[in-house]
Amino acid sequence: MQNPVALAWDARGRLWVVENYTYAELPLMFDLNLRDRILIFEDGNGDGRHHSRRVFTDDVQRCTSIEVGHGGVWAMCPPQLLFFPDRDGDDVPDGAPEVVLDGFTVSREKNHTVANGLRFGPDGWLYGRCGQTSPGDIGLPGTPMEERLPLRGSMWRYHPQRKVVEVINSGTSNPWGHDWNAQGELFFINTVIGHLWHSLPGAHYARNGGMALEPNPAVYELIDQHADHVHWDTGEAWNAVRELGVTAASAKAGGGHAHAGLMIYQGDNWPEPYRGRLFTLNFHGRRLNEDYLERSGSGYVGRHGTDFFTTGE
Repeated sequence: MQNPVALAWDARGRLWVVENYTYAELPLMFDLNLRDRILIFEDGNGDGRHHSRRVFTDDVQRCTSIEVGHGGVWAMCPPQLLFFPDRDGDDVPDGAPEVVLDGFTVSREKNHTVANGLRFGPDGWLYGRCGQTSPGDIGLPGTPMEERLPLRGSMWRYHPQRKVVEVINSGTSNPWGHDWNAQGELFFINTVIGHLWHSLPGAHYARNGGMALEPNPAVYELIDQHADHVHWDTGEAWNAVRELGVTAASAKAGGGHAHAGLMIYQGDNWPEPYRGRLFTLNFHGRRLNEDYLERSGSGYVGRHGTDFFTTGE
C-alpha cells in the first residue's frame, strides 16, 4: 500500500483504502497524468492480518475519501462526488461511475483544502467536509447556478435515497475529521483557528480572515470554536512552526495547530475512562491529542485531556 489518504470499513469487516497518486506539489496541484486507486483488504480467518488485497478501481483522480454502502462505493473526487455501483457485491464496478454531485471547487492556490471526509452518519445521510479556500456551489448534475448551494467551508450532507443535498454550515479553515457522540451530535476537527467544533445546522463559524471574509452580509457575529483551549502557544503566530519548529511552549500546550482525523471513542475494548473521549492526530506535534466534552448551556465545551501518545521524528 502506498500514499494512503482515506479508509472505510464495509459490513463484512473489510478495509477499503484510497491510494492517492495525483496529489502534487505546487504549482502543479494535481498530476492528471496519473491515477488514484481504491483497494480492498480482507482478513479471511479473523487473525487480525489481511490475507487478500484487491484493486476495486484504479481509474479515479483527486480521490480524497471513500465510503461503502447502498450497493456500491462513494468516492469524493473533486469537483465531483462519484458512485461506483456494485450491486452484486463481486468487488467489480458494474459500470462507469455515476456523478452524484458536482460543483466542488478545486482551488488553483491550495490543493489541501479540497472536499474530503465522506462518512455515513447515524441518520443515514452521507456527510463530507470542505476547506474555506476551496469554495464551491454544489448540486445534482445539471442544477442551474441560481439553484446551487454555496459551500464556503465546513460541512455538507447528501441523502442517498432521497437524492437531496444540504450545506450544513459554513466557515472554519480546514476541517479534516468528524465524528458523532453517543447522543448523535456531530463534531469536527480543524486547523489554524481552533481545533474542535460542534456542527450546528445553519451556523456561521469563525474563519481565517475573520468577518471580512464572511460572504453573508446578514451575519451578526461568527461562532468561535467549542473548545476552551488551543494546542499551541498563543504567544506565537499559528504559522510560526514553519520557522521555529514545535517549541517547548507549543509542545506543552498540545503540539501545534494542525489536526487530522477525529474519533469519539464509543467502543468497549479500551478502559471505561476512554469512552466518549475525543482523539485527533496532531501532526506538527507528532502525537494523539485527547479532549473530552462537557455540557455547557445548550451545547458543549471541549476540555483538554492528556495526550494519548507521542512519537519521535
